[in-house]
Amino acid sequence: MPSALHHLVESVTDTYTVVAEHPRPGDIRPSVWEINGPDGKRWFGKVHAGPKLHHREVTAYQKWTVAMGAGRVPELVAVDPQTRTVLITAVPGRSLDTLCLPAEQERAAYEQAGELLARFHTAAADEPTPEATEEAWDEAVAQLLDRTAAYAPEHDLAMVRTFAEEAPPSLPQVSQHGDYMPKNWMWDETEQRLRVIDFERAEFRSAAYRDLSRLRYRILSHRPDLNAAFHHGYGRPLTTEELVACRAYGALDALDSLNWGIKHRDVGLVDEAHIMLENLRLETRKQVWVGWRT
Repeated sequence: MPSALHHLVESVTDTYTVVAEHPRPGDIRPSVWEINGPDGKRWFGKVHAGPKLHHREVTAYQKWTVAMGAGRVPELVAVDPQTRTVLITAVPGRSLDTLCLPAEQERAAYEQAGELLARFHTAAADEPTPEATEEAWDEAVAQLLDRTAAYAPEHDLAMVRTFAEEAPPSLPQVSQHGDYMPKNWMWDETEQRLRVIDFERAEFRSAAYRDLSRLRYRILSHRPDLNAAFHHGYGRPLTTEELVACRAYGALDALDSLNWGIKHRDVGLVDEAHIMLENLRLETRKQVWVGWRT
């Protein structure tokens, strides 16, 4: 375990045992370290790869995660901004993406995921809304298309250009998790209870920017049962404006994930990017078919 994490843990207790190192996908994400403390306490220590990720995660734990309810998220035990280290409590359960659950349990987990995300999206409702411009959107799209031209076929690039031709509709800004996926949902089969981890991508954005678009195009669009369960928990279906925004943000996220995954040897992320692109293609075909029939 890095010396910076040893120093952070020692600011809390002199009695601890490093239990395990949990490597993360890719070649630049630091490992997470599992630690046993006194009186049966269990913690995880992390060194963030950069100051932005550190600030986001600390801000989320200090200001936003309380909205999700007691016992639903880890607690921040110690933090050192100089070394970008955090120590957080462990939560019960196993990552949902590693489990093969009966259909009823899986739907229950997704319903709870929707409910918890709806709570989280209310946590920063009173914060000022940053202004976004059409020019900034166009520039971001152009730069991404240029970066990914070597990795994606022309028909996918053309599809993304079409979806991103106009900036997404202006939507309310919320506290968004940023990587709200089953890998970050801890399901306790005994309690039948879901908890959420990993807030280093949390920021103040439209809910469609990552939370809703990523989940939609990686999982929900081809699992109508889980889509229904999730939105029942979330409290409502997506609006027309949110669906348009999800399509634009999802298209860019797919290319960005493909680019990042290839460059940093994250095979899982590359697979997820291809799933997003395929689901976007399928959605486009369905719209064309419906339009032709009408």
